[in-house]
Amino acid sequence: MKDSAELDEADLVLINALQVAPRAPWAVIAKAMDVSPVTAARRWQRLRSAGLAWITAYGGHFVHQDHCLAFVDVDCAPGEISRIAGRLAEHPGIASVEQASGRRDLLLTVMVSGLGALPRLHTDVLGPLPGVTAVRSHIVTRFFAEGAGWEIGAISGDQRDGIRGPASRPGGGPPPEPDAEDRALLLALGADGRMAYSDLADLTAMSESTVRRRVGRLLRAKVLVLRCEVAHSVSPYPVFVTYHATVQSDALERIGPALAALPEVRMCASVASEHNLVVNGWLRSIPDSHRLESFIARRFPEVTILGRSLTLANTKRMGWILDQAGRAVRHVPIDLWH
Repeated sequence: MKDSAELDEADLVLINALQVAPRAPWAVIAKAMDVSPVTAARRWQRLRSAGLAWITAYGGHFVHQDHCLAFVDVDCAPGEISRIAGRLAEHPGIASVEQASGRRDLLLTVMVSGLGALPRLHTDVLGPLPGVTAVRSHIVTRFFAEGAGWEIGAISGDQRDGIRGPASRPGGGPPPEPDAEDRALLLALGADGRMAYSDLADLTAMSESTVRRRVGRLLRAKVLVLRCEVAHSVSPYPVFVTYHATVQSDALERIGPALAALPEVRMCASVASEHNLVVNGWLRSIPDSHRLESFIARRFPEVTILGRSLTLANTKRMGWILDQAGRAVRHVPIDLWH
């Protein structure tokens, strides 16, 4: 019998299908897998119960437009890194916590209510922690790619098109700021992105029809982002690399999307800092980090990589506390209104 901590090809197809369409009906997912809907649902439940794969949710465009998203480097005293990472992982405004090689001990992804909340995070949360020796923030100005758009590469283009279906037309105008009811849905879906509409209705005290309508609107407007995640220990891409780079401002609009299109690149963002570009890749091996950097240098001579680091441990990823193998343990809501 297959070990419960391993992924077979059918598991990878299932995960990839849910990366394409996290809330697609089981009948659609099952067709791509060539199994019954009951089998697909049971297989997903096994993966989710073991913490090997999960679907989370978080705020989309409105966070960048009306609030503040930043990457924060934290330097720690020797021997204090794991303890500090565990403490920071419990904070609702800190979406992700990574322990890293190189010049940065911890890499945080932070979502807070506004620019003014960032220094308060420095002074009230990070500064008082014993063992924190330095903090540096890099405010995101634009995402060229982010984790919800990355795929594990286990399905064909035809399968992807069948799962995704016809593109839905986004609503007109800028994405709205979520109201109290929308926020409740966003936080609930962070714990289970495939939660049934009936369960969401019970949890939020709204009618099922209202919940269905609101969730659809939030997804179309990209106010709500759903992401299917996988534990790195069982992923074909267990190595995470982050590059901090600089590029001429007039070339950023051309190079950013081109970097984001590379299959290894999971996240690419421009930032306001001493460097202006952060690139994160998921790779098959440690040597691949050098090969990717060499390719970027050849393909994009305008890019100067100033620093690089490998993720040593993922303490928290987009609202989920992880164990040492990267398996999901429990959810800490990403609540920038906290």
